[in-house]
Amino acid sequence: MKATKIFTSLLLTSLCASVFTSCDTKENIVENPVISTGVYVLNEGEYASNNASLTYYDFATQFASADLFLDKNNRGLGDTGQDMVKYGSKIYIAVYKSSIIEVIDAKSGISTKSIPMKNASGASSSPRSLTTANGQVYIVLYDGHVAQLDTVTLTIGRTIPVGSNPDASVIANNKLYVANTGGMAAVMDSTVSVINLSTFTEEKKITVNMNPAGIKADSYGDVYVASNGNYGSIPGKFQRIEAGTNKVTDINVPVRNFDIEGDNAYIYNFTYDANWQATNKTIAVYDVKSEKLISENLVTTDIQKTPYCIDVDPVSKDIYLGVTDYINNGKMYCFSQEGKLKFTFTTGINPSKLIFISK
Repeated sequence: MKATKIFTSLLLTSLCASVFTSCDTKENIVENPVISTGVYVLNEGEYASNNASLTYYDFATQFASADLFLDKNNRGLGDTGQDMVKYGSKIYIAVYKSSIIEVIDAKSGISTKSIPMKNASGASSSPRSLTTANGQVYIVLYDGHVAQLDTVTLTIGRTIPVGSNPDASVIANNKLYVANTGGMAAVMDSTVSVINLSTFTEEKKITVNMNPAGIKADSYGDVYVASNGNYGSIPGKFQRIEAGTNKVTDINVPVRNFDIEGDNAYIYNFTYDANWQATNKTIAVYDVKSEKLISENLVTTDIQKTPYCIDVDPVSKDIYLGVTDYINNGKMYCFSQEGKLKFTFTTGINPSKLIFISK
């Protein structure tokens, strides 16, 4: 999950440097493509290396761009691309270490505005997660706040405090749920802040497992949380916050990250071996309506590298799994709903988020 990926990648970059010495092949790469029907991939890049990028893969031509943002804007995206969301005709990108929100036109990839994210004292507030509703982009800031961005004026409005080192967020039941990781705190956080969107105030904090870092909602209003624990005595968990009652229930499915499309949650997991190489890679399917596990592992393909992100195309229902070795270009797998491998393409370093574009 995003709350820990930066710190995990810093560790694994040094461990992997002597193992991975060559980049993926670059077949089917095209510069400066025309945006039609395809998928954007936000690549975090290496932390503190100022090499975040934006890949675009065109479904018709089956070609991928090396760095569409650079092609279209003659400059790099910045340091540590963290999250992105499409709202109307624009795409909003949170660039964490550069502490900016980059706004681009969804059909051209051309930047409309770069918005610095600073706190009252002028320090970087570090945007992590983005959600949209009611003409606003809600920006979760790692300094412990959530800010509103007006999508018409592209100006920052109100900012409110939440928990420590918040990360992932989702909107359900006209409320914004924010996972407070406490990732940089002496004691990790174990709460989800619930913000009323009508009043833009925090209503409550819901206690979940330690270090919640991934959060999604289903169509029934239930909110699902993936947590990391403390990487030792407290293991990670997959949990559900019930709509209406806020009851928290443990789900017996191992999880690193997940996405929900329709009634299915697609959940990837893996373990590390003695050499810090990812092994036992799986994509499980959990039915959120019946609250039952459908499949412990949907795919039989040998997945290379370490899974890093998962997103499901809401139109085709294809499942996209991005993988990384933390130092070289990543790779994107596309699987059918049945788990059959359809195609792959090269991404930038540490692919972390996808947005699907259609005509």
